Amino acid sequence: MAPTRGIMVIYWATQVVAWTGYMFLLSLPAWLESGPVTRLVQVTLAMAVIGMVSSHVFRTCFLEWKWLEMPLLPLVLRMILGSMVLGALAGLLQAALHDAVFRDAAPLVGGNSRRLLEVLLSWMLQLFAWSVVYVAYHYVIRSRVEEVRSLRLAAANREGQLSVLRSQLNPHFMFNALNSIRALIEEDPERAKRSITLLSAILRNAMASVKRTTVPLGEEIDTVRSYLQLEAMRYEERLRVRFDVDPSLDRWPVPPMMLQTLVENAVRHGIARLPQGGEVAISVHPADHGMLIRVSNTGTLAEVPGREPGIGLRNTRQRLGHLYGSKAYLDIRNQEGTVVCEVFLPNLAEQAMHEIPEQHHSGT
Repeated sequence: MAPTRGIMVIYWATQVVAWTGYMFLLSLPAWLESGPVTRLVQVTLAMAVIGMVSSHVFRTCFLEWKWLEMPLLPLVLRMILGSMVLGALAGLLQAALHDAVFRDAAPLVGGNSRRLLEVLLSWMLQLFAWSVVYVAYHYVIRSRVEEVRSLRLAAANREGQLSVLRSQLNPHFMFNALNSIRALIEEDPERAKRSITLLSAILRNAMASVKRTTVPLGEEIDTVRSYLQLEAMRYEERLRVRFDVDPSLDRWPVPPMMLQTLVENAVRHGIARLPQGGEVAISVHPADHGMLIRVSNTGTLAEVPGREPGIGLRNTRQRLGHLYGSKAYLDIRNQEGTVVCEVFLPNLAEQAMHEIPEQHHSGT
């Protein structure tokens, strides 16, 4: 890809400022001694032009022969060889310019060979230093581009995994809900009809949130209430529900279907297994730098060493890890005759979720 016009403007501006400033700095002792005479200014500017042209030819070698793509040792050898060849040519140009302008001084070409050698070595060192700076700049830019590319790939991979997890959650919930309705069809057709109405409302919310990473807590609570009404038609007095939700958290973002998954887990693996039924309690309150969601149900958590958690809890943990990293957690435990599942969600406003910068191409 050809370098953009803006990049070339920056490149040439840097070349002009750097070489002109450097040459005037080298000429400063002569200026202080004899004053800024016209010939001295002209020679200084001419040397700056020689430096710009020589380094630009050097840059062309880097780009045309793809030196920057070579291993370090071959690259360094070419930098040394290029500095010697271009430095010798630049030194001869300076010597010819000196002899043409300062005719009353001792000539450099055909005169004092030591002075000419010093000029040639000076240009070789200057151009080698320029090539080191040029290569270092490109290595920094390349590492930055690779870092950005890695971040973009990681973000795309994370979003893909989240989509897979969301697609697993909704069918998992729908399968369980349809099983509940099937059980009601023969027992109570009217309740089955009302269950289908509630299920339609739940699925409508689920479909609306499938492409969203988060939804407001109040919206998730509404889905949970509809789900519990659906389950209450089946379990009747065996299912008792208690909500304790701080109203100030109504607009806080939470992963869609997360709370509903936890409540479903409490009903299916807790209340459904108890002949006498039990209570499901949902509480949501502020915590330090976030909020704490607690879902508890009557019963006992069967802790089997080495057994994997259900798909709902496993997917919920993975979603929390993708969205919040290590700042969020899910914990489930037995506590005084109940099973308690706690989820801590950090405040998204404080969560470090930086946008990945666009990748830029550098042609300098």
